[in-house]
Amino acid sequence: MDTTNVYERGGKCVIRWREGATHRQITLNIPYSKAGIKRAWKIREQHIKSYERGDSREAGKAPTFGKLAQTRLKSGAFSPEWKRSVKGNLNNFWLPLFPVPVDAIQYSDILNLFAGLDRSPKTINNILTAGSGVFELAIKSFWRTDNPAKLYAKDIKLIKRKVDSFTAEERDLILDALEPNHYLFYAIRFYCGLRPSELIALTWADYRNGEFLISKARVRGYDSNTTKTLVDRAVPVHPFVEKLLATTPRQLHDKHIVTTQHGKGFRSATRLSDAFVRAMKQQNVRYRNPYNCRHTCAVMMLEAGMKPGYCANMLGHSKEMFWKVYADWIDKDESEVQRKIWAAIK
Repeated sequence: MDTTNVYERGGKCVIRWREGATHRQITLNIPYSKAGIKRAWKIREQHIKSYERGDSREAGKAPTFGKLAQTRLKSGAFSPEWKRSVKGNLNNFWLPLFPVPVDAIQYSDILNLFAGLDRSPKTINNILTAGSGVFELAIKSFWRTDNPAKLYAKDIKLIKRKVDSFTAEERDLILDALEPNHYLFYAIRFYCGLRPSELIALTWADYRNGEFLISKARVRGYDSNTTKTLVDRAVPVHPFVEKLLATTPRQLHDKHIVTTQHGKGFRSATRLSDAFVRAMKQQNVRYRNPYNCRHTCAVMMLEAGMKPGYCANMLGHSKEMFWKVYADWIDKDESEVQRKIWAAIK
């Protein structure tokens, strides 16, 4: 194995190559393993091809992919947690491969980026979204006319997260097995459909007039001033949750509605997820990702006859996304309504 041009430093892969008389070297955020070395060689080859391609094109006009990515990240229109996620995906996957003018990147380069990349469909989608945003900025800035990341996303079929809601009986069994502070968290998730990051950021000041005002999220112990979708919303509190809140003690030293057994707000929802999994196992409820609590709330609303548009607003979804995720339930209800209308026509 050639260890001259791809070698190990601090457990990471380092690649070396030449651009004319200049030697280049980059430490990649890739573990030095058999799979990592293989990927590092592909990245090295991409750098060499990019340099060769640059020799035959007029250089210096379009900014590099990395420079345009920095411009996008500096925009104030995005939440801190969004920036952390996108920055991580750009640094780990896009920037090492594309230190070139943004208009030099071709569709085949995107194919090489994702070739053999063993990640979940959700992670692949997040990686694509990070790069796609940079290409969209390049299009708006007239540096290029197409978005190869978006083209690739259309060409592959990502497995969507399956909606696997809990039944009312399963919901009640799980809640009965939870400790008081965990119980309140999941009761709100089941009956109000809040995202975990929104719920652990919720304070008593956000609860008024029978509604939760959702305007922030807590990620890794830090509160942002925006929601995931950058849109504030008011969520009506289900009567069952209202009764729980009426008997929930308020902490003198902490403003959060949901607190730990020590009376402090949760920094993240990881331990809450662990408690949920234990409750499922204890009650012999078939395992499902805790995120299905939110799906359960959506399905419950749709089956009760609530309008999809109202449900989407309540959950903080775009109407397009809500329809895509819950199409089976929406179509089922609409079909029944249409049959009744058809039967009534004279």
